[in-house]
Amino acid sequence: MNATSLCRRGFVFGLLALACTATAADRLSIPDYYECPRATGPIKIDGRADEPAWAKALVIDSFVAFWAARPAKTKTKARLLWDDEHLYFHAEMEDADLYADVRETNGHIWENDVFELFFKPSDTSLAYYEFQINPLNAQFHTFLPSRGAGGMRRAISSPDDGKFALKTAVFLQGTLNNWRDTDKGWSVEGRIPWKDFNRTGGAPKTGDVWRFALCRYDYSKHFESPDLSSCAPLTAPNYHRYEDYCRLKFLGATNSR
Repeated sequence: MNATSLCRRGFVFGLLALACTATAADRLSIPDYYECPRATGPIKIDGRADEPAWAKALVIDSFVAFWAARPAKTKTKARLLWDDEHLYFHAEMEDADLYADVRETNGHIWENDVFELFFKPSDTSLAYYEFQINPLNAQFHTFLPSRGAGGMRRAISSPDDGKFALKTAVFLQGTLNNWRDTDKGWSVEGRIPWKDFNRTGGAPKTGDVWRFALCRYDYSKHFESPDLSSCAPLTAPNYHRYEDYCRLKFLGATNSR
C-alpha cells in the first residue's frame, strides 16, 4: 500500500487509535512466538480442516486488540502447517452477522468480514506479503517490496508481482448478508505454494523463522464499528506494523507434533 492506503480503512483506525501503554501489556499477555509443524498427510482445501494432519497443528487463539488493551469481541482459532510444496492455513471464526459483498480479486475485501495473513520472511529485508479472504471466498493478495514502495496499486499492476496461486475455500455457518438472523460463524482453509514467495527466496528451510500476523475484520449489527483483532501484539491498529509481528518457526518432520 502507499503511505495513505497503508492507513486504509482510516475511519476505522481513527475510531480505534488508542496508544499502547504498559497497562495494555499488563492486561493482555499473548504469545509472540509460534511453531509451524510439517503436515503429516494430504489436506483437501474445502474450508473444514477435518483431515488428520490438522490435529498436529498448534491452535492460535490469542486474537486481541492489543493497542486497545482488550480481547477481540469474537473468537478466532487459526492453525498453520507446511510441507515441501505449500504453506497451509485454517481459521475458524465466531461471527453472529456474516457479511461480504466484494467478489472481485484484489477488491476492497477489508470492507467485508475478512481473514488476513501477513508474512515477512526476513528481518534484514523490508519486503512482506499480505493475503486476505472474505466469506464469499474472494481473495486479495499482494507483495510489498517495502511499506513505502507504492502500495497495492503498484504491486498488483506489476506483470510479475501481481500473480499468485493461492487456493482457498470457505465454509459458512449461517446466512450471508442477512442482519435479521443470528449466524454461528465461518471458516477459511487455504494453501499458498512456496513459489508465491519466490520474490523473497521461496520456501523456508527447517528451523527458519519468519515474522507473521493473522488478523480479522468483523463487521456486525452488534458493533458500533468493525472489530479489528490480531494474534500479534500490535501497538497500533495497523496490520502493517511488522515490527510487532509474531515469530513463526518452521519445524522439521522429527519435531512436528
